[in-house]
Amino acid sequence: MSKKVKIAILFIMFFCGTSLCAQAAISSGAPAPSEPQEMHDFSISGYGARGEKTWEVEGASMDMVGNDVNISDITAHLFGEKENMVLTADEGRFDRQSGVVRLTKNVRAVTDTGAKLATDSLDWSQKEQVVSTDEEVNITKENMTATAKGMLARPDFKVAKFEKDVKLTVDKKSDAKKGLPEPQAAKGQMTITCDGPMEMDYNKHYATFEKNVRVEGDEEQGTMIADKMTITFNPDSKQIERMDAEGHVRIIKGENVSESEGAVFTASDKKLVLTGRPKLTFYAEEGLDVSP
Repeated sequence: MSKKVKIAILFIMFFCGTSLCAQAAISSGAPAPSEPQEMHDFSISGYGARGEKTWEVEGASMDMVGNDVNISDITAHLFGEKENMVLTADEGRFDRQSGVVRLTKNVRAVTDTGAKLATDSLDWSQKEQVVSTDEEVNITKENMTATAKGMLARPDFKVAKFEKDVKLTVDKKSDAKKGLPEPQAAKGQMTITCDGPMEMDYNKHYATFEKNVRVEGDEEQGTMIADKMTITFNPDSKQIERMDAEGHVRIIKGENVSESEGAVFTASDKKLVLTGRPKLTFYAEEGLDVSP
């Protein structure tokens, strides 16, 4: 029997007694060891009610003190119904009582579909099936990059809430390779910032931004400012399809400013509709001729 297999068995027995059940390790409440215990080159897995593997954790070394299991060079595999994720970190701590794994130092995550996360610390709750952090976080998924301070998300990052100082960048790179006709293909970037929070549902193709929302595109598009904004994305191209702005809306384009209580922008026809007491201030380069 290999050293790694022996250590894995000892680890399981420590959590589960003689049941050898990794799933029970989370909820068994096995007595904590009175003396620190160390293991090297270990692997442990968890299984669902139907016997399917739901997670696997590997590490270079581990020591157990009380309810805390400290792990170095940790790699965690999370197996979802539709998508899997791999988490890595220099250090990790597993709280046997709460079932929460805290990853620290050089935390990275990647999903099957290519979504990537980077942060300084990350909590993974297998009971709630969520990952969260209070630190600065960066997530990239397809043509979008989101940064913020604080985040709560599903492990596949398709549903996420970003807490503070949010910035979402949407690349408007050409979609000609996907067979989409012009003028749908576009170039450049659009950036949306807000004080937070921002909630995104990738499955339902929308994101809601709150507090001091600011949308900036190229010179032709100008800048839109509002108290709250809901942005809808095209499910195929992932480009912005519609923007619904609410509260103290301002659209700035050069020296021209539009103000209203609400606004709706549709990308397909580049149409902007102002609602609720709109006010327009604009400057003509050569003056305005109103003579008959």
